Formats: sequence, C-alpha cells, structure tokens
Amino acid sequence: MRFLKHKILILFLLLSFFSVNSCKENKRQAEKAEIAKIVTEWIGKEILLPEDIPCYISGKDTLNILCEELFYKDYKILLYVDSTGCSDCRLKLYEWKQLVEEADSLFQDRVGFLLYFQPKSIREITFLFEQYRFDYPVFIDSKGIINKTNNFPQTKEYQCFLLDNNNKVLIIGNPVLNVRIWELYKSYISEVQ
Repeated sequence: MRFLKHKILILFLLLSFFSVNSCKENKRQAEKAEIAKIVTEWIGKEILLPEDIPCYISGKDTLNILCEELFYKDYKILLYVDSTGCSDCRLKLYEWKQLVEEADSLFQDRVGFLLYFQPKSIREITFLFEQYRFDYPVFIDSKGIINKTNNFPQTKEYQCFLLDNNNKVLIIGNPVLNVRIWELYKSYISEVQ
C-alpha cells in the first residue's frame, strides 16, 4: 500500500510539473505573439513629433536651436518615458548618458536622441538631470502629448525607436534595457553609412 502511495505521489508531482511547464510555455508563446504584433505594427510607421513640447538642457538656458538640430539628423533614437513608477528607475539617465556618448563617438553627429519625459514633478526630474550631470537636450512633455499623438505601446520596452530621417520606425526596443537591441541599432546605422 505504501508503495502505491509513493507511485501516486510521484505521478502527481510529474503531472503538476508538466502542467506548470505547459502553462509557462503557453505564456512564453503568448508573449512572443504580442511582441511580433507590436513589431509588425510599428516597423515602417511614421512617428509624429509635436513641435510645441518644451526642450530642456540641464544647467543651461534652453537654446531651441540645439533642440531643433536633433530633428534633422540622419537617424534619431526616440524614447518616451511616462510618469508611472520610480522616476529614477525608469529614466536610467546614467545608461542613456553612456549611449549618447558612445553614439557621438561612433557616428559623428549622425544620430540624434529625442528623449521625451512625462514627469510627475518637473522639479524632481530636473533635480535628477543635475544629479546625473545629464546635459543632453530632453523634452519635458508634462501633458503626454507625444504619446497621445502616436499612441505608443503600453510596454516600456517598446516605447523606444530607431527612426530614419523621415521619422519612420526602423527598429523598436529600448537599448538601455537590452544590450542586444543597442547592438542592433549600431549595426543598422553602421551598415548604411
């Protein structure tokens, strides 16, 4: 009888293991399908860039000429970050500063970074720019105009785009959150030079 109980227990554990793995596999397949849908929808799509969102450069009186130059680059990396969650965690300013510096050294002024932030508090976000010595132009979109205009995907990993000079999406994905995406961005820009 005891032997039978062990067999039943082992059978139960095996079934639950396969059931859990089956659920995980279904979830992975659903996630892959969602990613494929987002990518298919956004590749080639034109991003509309509203002109009335204020530009800010930490530690400087904003010179709109510096901000306007970003719109005319061969390539643009557009990032949208909304106000949900921890601002410092979501912004990742240190990582973005490194990417901007690397892009500047690799592509000599061919890539512009269009960084749109929808902060809960302008005071908090400007403090973070000062704290990280992030002196690259950013757009403070307190009303979320760029998101309302373009209806970006809800997932933060897909609120970043590599754009061509006509603002059409070439690649979707956040290079700060995924190194492979950054390698893909660099590879694409390098190949076209």
